[in-house]
Amino acid sequence: MKKLIFLLLVSIQLLHAQKKSVPVINDKVIKVDTLLWDMKALSKAPEIEWLNKTGNVYSLFYKGVDYNGKPTQVFAYYSNPDLILGKTQSKTKFPGVVLLHGGGGKAFKEWVEKWAAEGYAAIAMDFSGKQNDVKTYTMPGPEQGDLDKFLKLETGSDLKNMWTYQAVANAILAHSLLLSFPEVETTKTCLTGISWGGYLTCLVGSLDNRFKAAVPVYGCAFYDESDIFKVPLAKLSPAVRKKWMKYFDPSSYMPYAKPQFLFVNGNKDRFYNVIPYDKTYKLIPEAQRSMCLIPDMKHGHEVGWEPHEIRYFFENVINQTAPLSKVKQIVMKDSSLTASYSSPVSLRTADFYYSNDTTSLNENRVWSSKKVQIDSKTKTLYCPVPKERFKYGFFYLKDHRNVSASSEFIIN
Repeated sequence: MKKLIFLLLVSIQLLHAQKKSVPVINDKVIKVDTLLWDMKALSKAPEIEWLNKTGNVYSLFYKGVDYNGKPTQVFAYYSNPDLILGKTQSKTKFPGVVLLHGGGGKAFKEWVEKWAAEGYAAIAMDFSGKQNDVKTYTMPGPEQGDLDKFLKLETGSDLKNMWTYQAVANAILAHSLLLSFPEVETTKTCLTGISWGGYLTCLVGSLDNRFKAAVPVYGCAFYDESDIFKVPLAKLSPAVRKKWMKYFDPSSYMPYAKPQFLFVNGNKDRFYNVIPYDKTYKLIPEAQRSMCLIPDMKHGHEVGWEPHEIRYFFENVINQTAPLSKVKQIVMKDSSLTASYSSPVSLRTADFYYSNDTTSLNENRVWSSKKVQIDSKTKTLYCPVPKERFKYGFFYLKDHRNVSASSEFIIN
């Protein structure tokens, strides 16, 4: 009898452990006149169906938000440091990361593996409407073409049937699901996304203030100023375009963001060009943002998740490890450029990249570079102003960890 009571108590304790309390998003800090998303509803962990719980990465469906009045299911991959090593679940708690793919992408198993190997419980979900390696996907949401992202709004489509509404809601639900897992440390969750996933990171990181750190790669706000995305937006009537910008451009929400942000991009990205990118990161308070502009960075999923600066940034925010280097005050005189910097590790190299090309599209802009003198005693960077002057410029640093950082764009 005593043994039966003991087993019953253990079962009850395990049941309570599985019903872990999930933090609720504080929507009161998001001071917009109309908030499309129901943050309290999205703060609840969705129902799930495990498809595969073998191997080092699990696959699942979770219940998404309704689309065209019908229920949806979202495909996702999940792993953590125990699973990636083939171990049974331990009592160890891990930080968490939510991974948002870009256009033409899907839930990437390899991306989840990478972050689980880095020590994180990681979840990546599919925003394409049909994961091509899932045999049964009976309740998909919208697909990720221009029709669902932009053009349907012109036909009077409900805002909640637009791709952005659906993707943001389902990303937040993935975070709520992650937070419900007993092995995830609820005060140490992070977010990163690539390209359109970077755009979503700007949105989700601004709306879901349970995240501690967010890293949009490439993606930014001010879509009506993008070399590429202003084209489908221009197909909308002025009133509808204004409506899209109000509800779906990250500029509407980023002033209310609470996580620490690291902005990662190249200087020649095809989709996210200098001017709107510069305006985007300035929506986040200076003390809350860090920069990593990587010269000539290519555009893609693999190159987008490759920078190890993302992990160093997360670790600094959630575990107070050594931060990335940071370029501070920049002073330009007639013949010289100087900047102060902070770095926990000695700098190995510093360069100044600049361009006077104001006529080319961002991806075709011609850039030059100069070596920068590093004064490690005064923590000062120095280089002569190029004889031909410059329209756009930035400092790029690497320390002895081989971790890079940059200044923000200098725009004259």
